[in-house]
Amino acid sequence: MKVRSLRTRMGATAAAAAAAGITMVYAATPAAAVTTQYVSDNCDYRNCTEGDLYMNYHSVASSGNGNPSGSFAAFYGNQYNHAGETISYNGTDAGTVNYVFVFASGQGDGSGQLVKNNAASANNCSTVDGYRVYYNSGYAGHSQSIPHYWSCASSTNLDATLKNNNASSHFA
Repeated sequence: MKVRSLRTRMGATAAAAAAAGITMVYAATPAAAVTTQYVSDNCDYRNCTEGDLYMNYHSVASSGNGNPSGSFAAFYGNQYNHAGETISYNGTDAGTVNYVFVFASGQGDGSGQLVKNNAASANNCSTVDGYRVYYNSGYAGHSQSIPHYWSCASSTNLDATLKNNNASSHFA
């Protein structure tokens, strides 16, 4: 698992993820059968640099600042569908990836739940890009801008339309 953020919750190890029953790495090989994998970070099979959007299972506490407790998933770049996607290897379907929440230290609230339509808040950890979260897959419908905070210091609650109704995200 690549750690690209200053966010303290990202101290999760692959062993903790394995204990939570979540596959963190997807590796397609020419001989691999078509399978379904569950990942909490789309950079597990993409070439990513920095600037994740963290989708959080919980809302930010009413006190305001900081990141919520509980599980999260990380997306880099445009994500057409928070449910997952089909991965190809040399033009052949190699399997399906489903995006799920993971808890940094093993089992926790939301761990293993699908990200699509289950997020309550988001954290933009990019220093240069804005993100938008959308109601529908394919960057359609109602959306909300997620501002970036230096050092991933604070999450933003999704508005009433998007809370538990998130389907895609895009660099804004």
